[in-house]
Amino acid sequence: MKHLLFIAGLLICAPLFAQKTGSLTLQFHNKVGNEAVVLKDKQYTNALGEQFNITFLQYYVSNIRLLRKDGSEYAVPQDESYFLIRQQLPETQNITLNNVPKGDYVGMSFVIGVDSLRSASEVGKRKGCLDVGGDGKDMYWAWNSGYIFVKMEGTSAQIPLTGNRKEPIFLYHIGLFGGMGDKKTLNNIKVASLNFGKEKVKIKADKNVAVGITTDVSKLFTGTTNVSFATNPTVMAGPYSAKIADNYASMFSYEGVQK
Repeated sequence: MKHLLFIAGLLICAPLFAQKTGSLTLQFHNKVGNEAVVLKDKQYTNALGEQFNITFLQYYVSNIRLLRKDGSEYAVPQDESYFLIRQQLPETQNITLNNVPKGDYVGMSFVIGVDSLRSASEVGKRKGCLDVGGDGKDMYWAWNSGYIFVKMEGTSAQIPLTGNRKEPIFLYHIGLFGGMGDKKTLNNIKVASLNFGKEKVKIKADKNVAVGITTDVSKLFTGTTNVSFATNPTVMAGPYSAKIADNYASMFSYEGVQK
């Protein structure tokens, strides 16, 4: 009888032990320097003094890991760790990570883009925002069998109308994960690492915490290389894409816990 009561007690307490997770919402705030991104109607200036506006902006973040004070990490389950942030769809700019173990976290990291393993996986493994026939169809090169990690389009009056170019449009579609087998390519996968500073992000059981992350997309054009719209209006799978990827590796910064 005592054994039965003991087992019954464990069954009653089991849900209590299981409820030791909370959730974390990441709010991505897309900016150009200190100014919010506004599609089409707002003009900005790059480091070279060239004026531009943005007509299209989206990028992948994936493989999210949260760092604890003791140096250990919590890795978001792989199948739940791919997100496409779209400027034109504000609801995609807030992503919620569920079932995060409670505790104090001091930093995080994530891949800018899609890792090579998932890029090379069979179609059945690529769902949701990775579905090349659905949500991810405008972020995939069918001709190059790979995802576009960061995609920005816009116009700049400084782009010369030469050759077949009839409009001053720039297209920056940056991808390439290294290739498969003997089809090697550039590897433009970058990892963003954010330190929360003195502020710890406390995850509590059954509670949600929101933190802000600034994405300064002007970093595509400024960093180790100052990119000219006039000189390089179209950058896709060529060697110059590595320079833009090196730039945008530092475009994310931590804002703090959102009240």
